[in-house]
Amino acid sequence: MLSAVLTDADPAPAATVRRENRGIPLYQQVEQLIRYKITTRRYAPGQQIPSEHELRRELNVSRVTVREALRELVRENLLIKVPGKGTFVSVDAPSGLPPIKYTGFLEELYERVKHLEVKSVFVERVPVPDRVRGLLHLDPAETTIIQIRRLRHIGHEPFSFTVNHVPTAIGDQIDPDVLRTVPLNTVFERDLKIPIVRAHETVEAAPADPEIAAQLDIPVLYPVMHVTRIMYTEGDRAFEVVETYYRADKYQYSVSLQRVKRDGKWTWDSAPTPAGPATVA
Repeated sequence: MLSAVLTDADPAPAATVRRENRGIPLYQQVEQLIRYKITTRRYAPGQQIPSEHELRRELNVSRVTVREALRELVRENLLIKVPGKGTFVSVDAPSGLPPIKYTGFLEELYERVKHLEVKSVFVERVPVPDRVRGLLHLDPAETTIIQIRRLRHIGHEPFSFTVNHVPTAIGDQIDPDVLRTVPLNTVFERDLKIPIVRAHETVEAAPADPEIAAQLDIPVLYPVMHVTRIMYTEGDRAFEVVETYYRADKYQYSVSLQRVKRDGKWTWDSAPTPAGPATVA
């Protein structure tokens, strides 16, 4: 997505905000912005999009940049050029993907992955990252950890790339082939008899590094939703760190809030029913 871009050939207003993002060609930034608006229905099927001149002024880029971005989207049949009239969104443009509900309960973490197709699984033993060591409170004598990488698709398109970190005592018992059809949380509880009692999840925006970009089929540095989840078992012991990267044009995380009164003061709290839907946009 694009909030401000580098100018290229055309003169810019004095108040132009410049964005240093040379990792992605300027036309691709514009292309991704328009693609995002199409898939999220900001530009609806059949709707005429702003003219090249309007896009150029809005985004502060050259006409050449706008034309290059539109040319790629036309090639993919997301846009249709009508001579003498303008450029329109194809009536067959892909819509937002089906919603994946999430209200903050562990069962819904399991429900989320049922809608996804695992395309690849890679398991290896790696040195313990410092951050993971701290989160799992690993003994200094433990120098390696099992890392599981999985790419998931939804609607035949890349949706998420997940990296799981588990201690070797647990990871060595996991069959990679099983993970193509069975969620890892199910393996923990059903096969390894590790009860999951709670999870702590953090959501943040992040730029895609080369590996994530290649997995999710997006440009390097393109924004992704980065979700870090720490899983806890009995005794409130952390036993797994999960990092999932979602395509920002396909994932939306929202939380419903309500006003409640505590100790005589009004404050915000998450709504109990339903709360926190997570949808694919």
